[in-house]
Amino acid sequence: MQNLQTAMTSSATAQSVNLTQAIVKANVAVQNGVKPFSGDFFRECFAVAEAGDKIEQYFNRAIQNPTGLYMFFQRYTHFNAYTSAVISRLASSIAMSRYLFNDPNVEVIEEADRGHELAAKVMIAAADEGVKDGATHRALAQLLLRTMGDYAGLSTAERNQFSPVPLWLTDICNGIMEGYAGVPGNAASLIRSMGFHAASELFGDIESELVDKVVRYDHKNVGFDAYLRKTPASQVSGHRYHPWCYILIHASHEGAGGVEASHFECVVDALNLVADYRPESKEQIMQWALEGFEQFMNLLEEMFARVDAETQAFVAQQSVRELAVA
Repeated sequence: MQNLQTAMTSSATAQSVNLTQAIVKANVAVQNGVKPFSGDFFRECFAVAEAGDKIEQYFNRAIQNPTGLYMFFQRYTHFNAYTSAVISRLASSIAMSRYLFNDPNVEVIEEADRGHELAAKVMIAAADEGVKDGATHRALAQLLLRTMGDYAGLSTAERNQFSPVPLWLTDICNGIMEGYAGVPGNAASLIRSMGFHAASELFGDIESELVDKVVRYDHKNVGFDAYLRKTPASQVSGHRYHPWCYILIHASHEGAGGVEASHFECVVDALNLVADYRPESKEQIMQWALEGFEQFMNLLEEMFARVDAETQAFVAQQSVRELAVA
């Protein structure tokens, strides 16, 4: 118990140091002409590239075993279902915060309220998650997962063994819901949640680009990619979709940008407007947004590390069982 408490204390200390460093980098970046907020701004403040490298390694390990790939993406799409589900909650919390975000150039208070303007920029992401030409992104994720299960030759019972998610994943998803919610009428809370949302969209773009790279480029015409190329489109909500559509609508390795990049730009626009609509200093607003960004980044990194460890442990046990039978 003491070791666990020591580890938790060390982790909290490291996060505090990271945030302090990020705030310093943010102020330096702004002084050097980097516009807050932007993709370059957040990349300047946090080790986004290094986190992306780790994510690519996780995808590369997962693809080595068909059942491991299914298990990994069952956990991953479970996590993503929560990130997409709570965007509208943040938009609602912003919209309900009347007279909290006011245009300083408009003297009439009722006419100066810009809360709905900010909420609309966040809500764009929720609308896209809800439907894609008739199918929700969740339905497309389920199509991809079903295809991975078919590729692995898993029975219904074998697929259902992964449905009871571990407690640690439930805790992380609870953290996602808490981080996204925002407290109506509380500027600091809402700005933190907007920073949280910015991290979600930025990393969503990175993750989709990397998994597309790993599957369709690094392992072209072998394993799961070879199976995908032979898999026809399926009927979902009255339209036909290829299973890989779920990834490509978010981002692709070599192609047009997906919805995640667009969603990120929308929340960046909202954050830059917040700096105009709130009386606090830009330094304070940056700090709140960076706190939210780091909060999501920590949850995401923990999720990937845990899923990778769980998947690799399962694959190792599966290999031992197969050797015993042989």
